[in-house]
Amino acid sequence: MTTPVKKYQNVSYKELIAYSEQNPNRERTLVSVSHSSLAPDTSLDKLGLQGYTASTITPSGILSILACITDPHYYALAPKHARTQLLIDLSTSLQQQTDRLAHSSLARKRRKIHDLIGAAYNGASFQDKEYMELFHAIGIMRDLQFVLMKEAVQDKIEDHEVQYDSALKGEILFSSDPTTWKRSTPTWVVDYRAHWVAIPTEQHSVPMNQWLHQWLPTIEQKGWTIQWPTMEGTKIEMLEKLMMCPDWKETDRKLTKDILSVRLGRIYTTRLFTKWTKPSSDLLDE
Repeated sequence: MTTPVKKYQNVSYKELIAYSEQNPNRERTLVSVSHSSLAPDTSLDKLGLQGYTASTITPSGILSILACITDPHYYALAPKHARTQLLIDLSTSLQQQTDRLAHSSLARKRRKIHDLIGAAYNGASFQDKEYMELFHAIGIMRDLQFVLMKEAVQDKIEDHEVQYDSALKGEILFSSDPTTWKRSTPTWVVDYRAHWVAIPTEQHSVPMNQWLHQWLPTIEQKGWTIQWPTMEGTKIEMLEKLMMCPDWKETDRKLTKDILSVRLGRIYTTRLFTKWTKPSSDLLDE
């Protein structure tokens, strides 16, 4: 048995209006529902950075970080094609500047840095050490200092082999040896994998170089591990320097050289950042 073919009848607009007027429910309306799109909380107050927000980088990547901090307001408003052109210009100029690494600790990695810049433009994934190398290189070439935040939860998601300790918030790393940093050089707090950068949002926001001496101990108390620099020298030399510090204890003599090296690196770093809070007339950049 075959299914009968459906027949359709053309209906004029007037007929549709007439049918609608006969609808018994035509006076009813939908209940009004209030709607508000909530923006994600990007405030960094919980991380101790009052007056700063995490500016999400799109597309994510170290080159986009650099484009954003060069002019945060322009980057925030720039359309996609303008951001793409920014990344093209940045990758080209950075690759041309790799010769500036000739007298740095990255001198033998200039070719690798050149290739990493190209890979960053193409959105390639990096190993952890490659993020560090590229942040270090860009810091040298563009006279910048980066404090990198590497969240433990992020490691858990992106690397299933990492054992996640819920008490550990993450790591704080420096793009280069912070004991050599300059007060006059801009310092930026960024996500380790270049997903966001801390941007001041208020006129009274404390400049990052004036905030580090206070912020680092605070973030450490919140459960973050800071990878302080290590100092060179013999154990005896380190002990002699540490003995001059207020928190010295005789039991510290039993500590290993590696522990003493990190402790000395922490003291030198915090001492330098504390000096930065003094008026410019009271000190000269080291």
